[in-house]
Amino acid sequence: MMNKKDVGFYLVTIGLLVFLSSCQMGGSGYMSEEQREELETAYDSLQSNYKKLLTNYEGAMDTLPSDLQSLYNQMQKMHGNMDVSHRQMMTGNMGRHMQGDKMMGQGMGMHMQGHMTGEWYDQMMGMHDQMARMHQRMGQQNMARMNRRLSEEYGNMRKMVPGLDEPSETPFNEEGDPALLNGENLYSQNCSSCHGANAEGVSGAFPPLVESEWVTGNKSVPIRILLHGLQGEIEVQEQQYQGSMPSFKARLSAAEIAAILNYLRGESEGSQTRISQEDVIQVAKRYNQRTRPWNTGELKINDGDNQ
Repeated sequence: MMNKKDVGFYLVTIGLLVFLSSCQMGGSGYMSEEQREELETAYDSLQSNYKKLLTNYEGAMDTLPSDLQSLYNQMQKMHGNMDVSHRQMMTGNMGRHMQGDKMMGQGMGMHMQGHMTGEWYDQMMGMHDQMARMHQRMGQQNMARMNRRLSEEYGNMRKMVPGLDEPSETPFNEEGDPALLNGENLYSQNCSSCHGANAEGVSGAFPPLVESEWVTGNKSVPIRILLHGLQGEIEVQEQQYQGSMPSFKARLSAAEIAAILNYLRGESEGSQTRISQEDVIQVAKRYNQRTRPWNTGELKINDGDNQ
């Protein structure tokens, strides 16, 4: 017969096991062995198709317009960054299966890494979609088809990462000070691949960010776009664009988001209100349950959040 001390220890042990089990089932961001193997197989297929695409581009560079050549070069850089993030996620999950759940921090870290990698998948989807549209307009059906296939493969892999379509349990990074950060450098590192070195966009593919009402107007709007992404049609400077932009919530801190947006607002004409770190934090808290990108209609309806 157990004494009170034994009963207490038994109950605590059972509770801990149940808690860790719930983390493993969904809260920690860990993948099961079967999920990991499925994603590895999908990634191997994507890499094979990516190499085929590169081979096609190498034989066609002289026939491509400068905008498409530039996007091709940026696409390769983005693919390299995505690959690093993907491998970090997979290595962490492999380590978990070898070592077990030793610390709650490991689960939290893997959850954040999964969201970071998911953001890279989204960004690559958007890039390949736009490149497919450009090739389609040029009548290059095979190149368009190859880019669309890669976009679809990224979409399928995204579905394999646990928790991406659920509110993140990982705290948003609220550390730092925008005044100490170089917004131009941060823009170059995170945004120029699609929107160009001077934030003037790529005609017909990626909209300009300078002199854009979506950046210079109500400051809640660009904050929400960076936090959750944007999808669908958007009009900028009387030109229509169609596509998607990923979330940067897992990759950028509140201070970094503020610094990038203040740089873009400063490069535009007029006198725009500066965005503070607290502005970003408050918008993030207000929409902390959001898991999908915004569309322009939603942004217009809710644009009174934060003047």
